Formats: sequence, C-alpha cells, structure tokens
Amino acid sequence: MQVVERKHHIDFTMYGHGLEMVKSALLRTFPDIQFKENADEDFVSSKESSVLKDIESKMTAADVLSIRRENKGITQKQLSEVTGIAVPNISQMENGSRKIGKVNAKKLAEALDCDAADFFMYL
Repeated sequence: MQVVERKHHIDFTMYGHGLEMVKSALLRTFPDIQFKENADEDFVSSKESSVLKDIESKMTAADVLSIRRENKGITQKQLSEVTGIAVPNISQMENGSRKIGKVNAKKLAEALDCDAADFFMYL
C-alpha cells in the first residue's frame, strides 16, 4: 500500500497484518488521503516513520474501538448482543464521551478478537 498526501507528498509502504485498521485510521485522520496499491519495494521502518507517529498521536481508544468493530463487520447492536454492553454505552465509548474501562475492555476484546490493552494504548 502506498499513501500520498496531497499538500505534502508522502510515500510509504506497509506490509503485514493490520493494514485495514491503519487505512481506517488514516481516513479518519486525513479524509482526503489517497491510497495506491503495489508501491515500489523501498521502505522506512514503522519505528522511524513520522507519518505513523503523527497518526498514532491522534488515535484514541474510541477510534480503536470503532475501527475494530467496523473491521469485524458488525454493528453496535451486534456488539452489544455479544458483550452485554448496552448500545448507547457502546456508542458513547466510540464517540469518546464514555471511558471504556477494564471490565468492558475485556468484553470488547473477546468479541473483537483483539487484546484488551489495545483500548488503553492511545490514552
């Protein structure tokens, strides 16, 4: 995947798992971003990428929750049914007006096939 920013031309290539999550995060943070597939083989380590560091600094637990849910292809209602967390509470967690908390993080992680710590990385 190659990412290009219109104002400032930025090229980077990413391989591996989590590509769709990164794309979703990029689109939320930079709505005008464009993706190109099959970029050349030159790359910068993600540890050295200022673009990824910038995105990571803007991510919130709410973003992680909504991206994980969307990538799983389920609605808030379906997530509610699996976790036992009320739909309004999930909605508030996704829009950042309610904290996720340890108990809910465990329920959400199990339902979304991820680690509960994912929801606390971006606090």
